[in-house]
Amino acid sequence: MKYSLVLLCFLFTSIIFAQNNNSNSLKVTRYKLHPKELNIQNDVSAKKINLKIYYLKEGNITEDYTYFKPKKNEILFFFGKDPVTNTTQMYFKVDENLKHIYKKKEFDKLIKVVEVLEYNVFPTESNFSSIDAYSALASL
Repeated sequence: MKYSLVLLCFLFTSIIFAQNNNSNSLKVTRYKLHPKELNIQNDVSAKKINLKIYYLKEGNITEDYTYFKPKKNEILFFFGKDPVTNTTQMYFKVDENLKHIYKKKEFDKLIKVVEVLEYNVFPTESNFSSIDAYSALASL
């Protein structure tokens, strides 16, 4: 009986440890933002804008970028670090209702999205570059 409890405890500990240290898993974070927070209240009639962040700590995020499509009033942000090339990857996808706003490349509207990412989502991530995120959003 003693050995079975020790074995069971070891099994659960190893499973929990493996789940917590899986750096190759895709992490998804979702924010519901008011258009005023993104400085687009005059450009859209939506009550909420969904910002979805797909983060892959180690791995190529490009496959995920090509797979996912934004829903209505949704901004998708993909961020990953490719260990093979040792480069960070950032991509944005925006719903058609919002695309016309960000195609204008107005600084005050683009920077609001970047600020949410920089201060709320990735404040301690050393690989996150607000300049790269701004460039990725501006290249829509």
